[in-house]
Amino acid sequence: MYDWPDIKKYLIGRDPYLVPLVTNYGKPGLLSTKASQVDLFDTLVNSIISQQISTLAANSVRTRLHKLLNTENFSADILLAVSESALNSMGLSRPKCRYIKSIACSVNESPKLLTDLRNLDDYEVVDRLIKFKGIGIWTAQMFQIAALGRLDIFAPKDVGLMRGVRLTYFNGETRGLDDVAEVTNKWKPYRSIGSWYMWQVANNFSVHSHEE
Repeated sequence: MYDWPDIKKYLIGRDPYLVPLVTNYGKPGLLSTKASQVDLFDTLVNSIISQQISTLAANSVRTRLHKLLNTENFSADILLAVSESALNSMGLSRPKCRYIKSIACSVNESPKLLTDLRNLDDYEVVDRLIKFKGIGIWTAQMFQIAALGRLDIFAPKDVGLMRGVRLTYFNGETRGLDDVAEVTNKWKPYRSIGSWYMWQVANNFSVHSHEE
């Protein structure tokens, strides 16, 4: 189990900017679920659904798919039993339909394909996952955080995450990766948790502002 009091003390000691965020948003949700209890296939499919679309759009597609499949969790056998055209009719793009069906087929043939990832280090996990068509580094990193419970992942290509960093540390201004790394290195070995707070900042700002 994660020792949240110790992690919190470490982070706010290293980065004072996190103090008000920890106070406002509390314990990160990603610490509330044991990685061993996470449905890896379902999480991976959800990551693919979320690629390059808004959270609202992803949730809408996900809801329609759950209704179509009559399930709250995606599984390889259920997805293999439905046609790509049926998935596409629920708002899932045709390329994503193919990616998900292909991964479902691989998992069906090798049931331990995803569970074996729990025994690999971060770099090996990414290397294995990006071999699948439709899975890039961002999706692999989101999987590491959401499914494997890896605590030291930072995804510089995540739009919401980088927006949170800009708002928190740079008054909304865009900065280079060196400046960002100077900030995020303070969070090591808990960059996933620092990232969680940046997502909260970005989401909260979107709700309460008219920037866009």
